[in-house]
Amino acid sequence: MEFKLLGTVGIVTESGRLTLGPPKRCSLLAALLLLPNRPVPVSALGKALWEGEPPVRARSVVQGHVSHLRGLIEGSGGAGHGVELVTHTGAYELRTPADRVDSARFKELVRQARSRPDTEAVQLLHRALALWQGPALTGTTAGPLLLDAARALEEERVGAVERLADAYGTLGQCERAAAELDAEIAAYPLRESLVAALILALHRSGRRAQAVERFHHTRRLLADELGVCPGPRLTQAFEEVLRDGPTAPRHTRPSPARQQSPGASSCPAAGPSSQGALPLPGASPWPGELPSSSGPETQAEPVTPAEPVTPARLLSPAGPPTCAPPASRTRAFGGRGSLPRSPGGFTGRAAQLARLDALTAEDAPVCLVTGPAGVGKTALAVYWAHQNAGRFPDGLLFADLAGFGAHGPADGELVLHGFLRRLGVAPEDIPDSAEGAGALYRELTADRRVLVVLDDAGSSAHVRPLLPGGAGCVTLVTSRDRLGGLIVSEAARPVPVGILDDGESAALLVSVLGSRRIAAEPAAARRLAGLCGGLPLALRVVAARLAYQPDTSLDGMAAQLLDDDRRLALLSVDDRGPRAALGTSLRHVAPQDRRMLYALASHPGGRIDVHAAAALAGATEDAALGALDTLAGAHLVVEERDGHWSLHDMIRLYVRTTAPRSEDAVAGPDAQGALRRLVDLLLRTCLAATEAAEPSSQVCCALPPETWLPFTRPEFTSRPQALHWYAEQRELLARTVAAARAGGLHAQAWRLGILQWPLMILRPRDEWCPLLADALDSAQRDPHAAGGDGESRVRALLGWLLIEQDRLPEALRHLEAAPAMAVDPVSEATARINLGMAYARAGEARRAQTACLRGLALAVRCGHLPSQRLALQHLARMALDGGRPEQALARVRQALTLTRAEEVAGWVWLRLQCGQALWQLGRTAEALAELEESAGRAEAHGLHESAGHALELLSRITGAQEYAERRAALVARVEEGVPRA
Repeated sequence: MEFKLLGTVGIVTESGRLTLGPPKRCSLLAALLLLPNRPVPVSALGKALWEGEPPVRARSVVQGHVSHLRGLIEGSGGAGHGVELVTHTGAYELRTPADRVDSARFKELVRQARSRPDTEAVQLLHRALALWQGPALTGTTAGPLLLDAARALEEERVGAVERLADAYGTLGQCERAAAELDAEIAAYPLRESLVAALILALHRSGRRAQAVERFHHTRRLLADELGVCPGPRLTQAFEEVLRDGPTAPRHTRPSPARQQSPGASSCPAAGPSSQGALPLPGASPWPGELPSSSGPETQAEPVTPAEPVTPARLLSPAGPPTCAPPASRTRAFGGRGSLPRSPGGFTGRAAQLARLDALTAEDAPVCLVTGPAGVGKTALAVYWAHQNAGRFPDGLLFADLAGFGAHGPADGELVLHGFLRRLGVAPEDIPDSAEGAGALYRELTADRRVLVVLDDAGSSAHVRPLLPGGAGCVTLVTSRDRLGGLIVSEAARPVPVGILDDGESAALLVSVLGSRRIAAEPAAARRLAGLCGGLPLALRVVAARLAYQPDTSLDGMAAQLLDDDRRLALLSVDDRGPRAALGTSLRHVAPQDRRMLYALASHPGGRIDVHAAAALAGATEDAALGALDTLAGAHLVVEERDGHWSLHDMIRLYVRTTAPRSEDAVAGPDAQGALRRLVDLLLRTCLAATEAAEPSSQVCCALPPETWLPFTRPEFTSRPQALHWYAEQRELLARTVAAARAGGLHAQAWRLGILQWPLMILRPRDEWCPLLADALDSAQRDPHAAGGDGESRVRALLGWLLIEQDRLPEALRHLEAAPAMAVDPVSEATARINLGMAYARAGEARRAQTACLRGLALAVRCGHLPSQRLALQHLARMALDGGRPEQALARVRQALTLTRAEEVAGWVWLRLQCGQALWQLGRTAEALAELEESAGRAEAHGLHESAGHALELLSRITGAQEYAERRAALVARVEEGVPRA
């Protein structure tokens, strides 16, 4: 088992490279390997995984990725290699022998080379540099810790190259020294120590003209890019070239039989002289400068090379090219014709176009146009390229990398060869090696203004060899993946592309069908946009169908698309459409992440938190976070800022209807099983939330047998927190009840409906009745609940809500049936108390009192204190309404003895009744004290209705404006529809 940091971060075993997963997991591994055998605090790991401040859920994300890494290491026999991922308090440690980390082996080889003779040093340095497979820490996120580490490793690598070139020079192998240095300067054209060594190596290998040209090329770069003159080391190297005069002609590389003898004179790659005067800054021309093709000729006698500089010589086996091919071989290339034709009917995307304009005003930018399949990334990039072609007089290059194509990605070397041919390089002059071709490509684009468009990139590694070398070049990369590795290694700038809004969708339809047809059916056009999910690809297919069917109305097409089983087929033309695009995306997703996506498709819709995702997949929170992170990186789910995710309707429809599960051996869990786990999670969470919101309340229903126990669920520590969860999840709970009913899970559906009662009693006038009507239907369909406690409970709650909404006939119909259905005495007591409330509201005082007294007797018999308190509270209310304040006060005080301090809602309402009774008895000061206490505590706990009653009484008794203002503010909060925390 070996760990890779010098290139793409990874783990390699005897069976090959392991699949690590998302960039954050790679970043975590890299951070641990940078400090092997030492505990790394979670806070430091957060700096590796996130570019800015880590989010609130950072610790959970780190834990999830640690769990995955530990599983990979242990499953690959890490213990047998001495590798172990250890958990400490607030930290993690990767224990491994040092020689299993490539960066550690690199540093050790470089250290050994410093103290060995040059012949041995060359071998050691070659072994060290061979460990590098690309930019260090590729595939990780752009966190500050890893960026600094990558820079430090790269500095060590360049230092090793300089030491290697110096050793070659000392051995007299100046051609080898020049080849090593030239390849590095392609990446670091302004590193003067490299250029100085290259100049001397070129000069001492008989290539004096190229040495002079390299100096002046670098001098111009320094002036243009940094506004400075060459430093002492570079100028001293140049002086040595001028002082020594012409050298012997450069010959071809000697054959093995003619290798240099041990007694041959050495040729150090560096060793500048301090003699000779320098020209003053700004003096022109510099001695020995070759005539410029873009400006007036210099007056100094040009230095000519000993051999003609021809393309064949530039591409000789001695190493990568050291200068661009002559002008005769590098004609202008690639106008707009190099691009695909500009997309017809392109609309919208103003924000993305403006961002591209701003980013491309910088030097050598790489812009990542990323988004889900079918969202219009290519159209955006090609449209911008056509609109801005005039900014790139040296040409345009376009390549479809087919990173997500059905037949695999395009051959990067062939793409590079195509670019070189467009740059004017004859096929026979293109180097055989990929490294040589890349060096020539970067050299040819170094001083040009070229636009390169790389479409449908599958990975960062696929893109890097195709990035041009000049500061005047711009690169647009489109991909369905975030390509975080390019952000790390190339400072690429993301340009996310999302779905179209309603206005942009309508404009796209107008561009194909014309404004008259859209204006004739504006509502149908909006429905079409919704059914297409705002995806430009889907909208274009629909528009194409309508264009070929002029007699088909937009409304008729929308009606056809309503059929989920046919929608994706209708949105496909030939091999184009969301189904084909999403199919190629899924083929690039690892099996475990594909399983998560299949599970997410069973979600009823809306926002998904990590608990729901874990339940749907039957996974731990850590595993769910890792899979969600990967899917978000592939734009198959949308990660929102507050730690939630969402699934585009088109992806949900694809997975539900056409995902090739029969051909997929790792297909996800069945939809029914995933939905059942989500329902069970919500049932258990509702019980926990009820306990936090109403700690002394009766458990209104027992869970069905064999209810699944989730690996993770929300925890509640306060009433406001629980009520906030209820309010935030209200839509999901309603959708889940509907999904459970549709799936035949009636025993779960009615329970999930009534378990929302803490929010119902807080906001009784909301539209709860349709939900409870569905719950009642499910209770009647549940063979273990029909005609029993389940149906009685639902009717009792529904009847109470109908009372609060002044729908007495409906309330009485349910409440009069509920007591006889009850099996449990507490259920019967609840039903009779609520029935008494209905009779009281209907003006039937005697029947009301009788029902409440029977409910009180049942509650006393079974010792259920909350029901006793509830009955006494309503009996007190009846006494107040009947003008019997002394009886009311006695009932209230009896109820208060049964009420604990944490039972806030009941306590508040009883104190309010106490105040009202005292007022009616003429004890105003005591009444005001009770009402003030009741109002203040009700406001503090979000009990808006109770607070409103108390403030209204206070305002009526005192006439003070303060209470009216507090009540008005309370009404405004209630209209916002969210319980106050």
